[in-house]
Amino acid sequence: MGPPLCLDLTRLLSRVGRGAMTGVDRVERAYADWVLASDDDPQFLVRTSRGYILFGASGARAFLSALDGKTGWPRPDLLSRLTGKGDLDRHGAEALLRRHAIGRCLHSNLFRLLSQRLREGTVYLNTGHSNLSRQCLMAFGVNPDVRVAVFLHDVIPLDFPQFTRPEIVDHFRAMVAAAAEFADLVLCNSQETRKRLSRELGTDKPIVAAHLGLSDLPPKEPVFPETDPHTPRFVTIGTIEPRKNHALLLDIWDDLPEPDRPHLHIVGGRGWADPSLFRRLDRHKLRGTAIFEHNELTDGQVRSLMTGAHGLLFPTLAEGFGYPPLEAARLGVVPICSDLPVLREILGDCGVYLDPTDRYSWLETIKKRIRGSLAEGPKQAAMLPTWQAHFKTVAQALGAGRAGD
Repeated sequence: MGPPLCLDLTRLLSRVGRGAMTGVDRVERAYADWVLASDDDPQFLVRTSRGYILFGASGARAFLSALDGKTGWPRPDLLSRLTGKGDLDRHGAEALLRRHAIGRCLHSNLFRLLSQRLREGTVYLNTGHSNLSRQCLMAFGVNPDVRVAVFLHDVIPLDFPQFTRPEIVDHFRAMVAAAAEFADLVLCNSQETRKRLSRELGTDKPIVAAHLGLSDLPPKEPVFPETDPHTPRFVTIGTIEPRKNHALLLDIWDDLPEPDRPHLHIVGGRGWADPSLFRRLDRHKLRGTAIFEHNELTDGQVRSLMTGAHGLLFPTLAEGFGYPPLEAARLGVVPICSDLPVLREILGDCGVYLDPTDRYSWLETIKKRIRGSLAEGPKQAAMLPTWQAHFKTVAQALGAGRAGD
């Protein structure tokens, strides 16, 4: 039997009403299911604009059911309406969690709430890069009967500050410093991320790497407008931002000859980027004929779009893990991706690796794929990582060296 668990769900609460889940969202979602299955009496925490809410399994199940679209969010309660912001889905979610609260407090009283409500030997799990502040971690960390485990997905804002908003760099640095000070254990998604974290956190900090798993395949759903079955298509998945290198793909589609030009489907919401990238995408001469943008597809629609594609294009300039190539490989679609150490680590022989700055190599590889002279599908798809293996590693790490041992 493992230690009592308290999982932070602030990330998922912050995403309510904001479209499809990101990779980090999916990780926190998977941890929620695991905690519910692993602990007979789990606890969960969220940070709201009005304070903290601590709740148990019934609250978590109700929240996740609404998050998954199986049930609706309740109407915002009086507290939300008094602030004048009661019309947002997030405020309905907060109202739901307040109904299930086993404890609530203002931001300044978190330590007192935790001292009164946490079970002895609890492990606080923060997996979403949200609520990862010194104030929060200290409230857990100063209790000798509680351990803190933090999942850090990458250190991209520190290694590549040019790929993020300027204000994020200092925030991320403070987040890593808080983890270095108060976390008893740091979890991460790959050996490559572990190596980078060791440089930031020091070699004395326990850091455990476990590859992330893939969720169950969703049922296929139709994509509108429907794809042309007679024209080869490529798909790229990821938030539209500089790090994902969409500009390279737009350059390539400008260079592809008209008679054999395939379709490019860009899947992902618009994130932080120079407005010129969005203007170029909006005004591109091929938009609507050979280049298609999809900002809010469901998982089932993404599966339909990927199935039968000639390749998944992933020219990212920096990555902490990289879900889209794994998802492509599982569907038998060739992942054509940047030659980054972390992608080689998680994909092995499943991927085709190219320099993300070499437009010519990407152009020629796409042409070969259209002609059928590139491999028809990825190798070793059966070796893709699973959540079962991930949580086996995590459970072993959390079960070792409990507080007070």
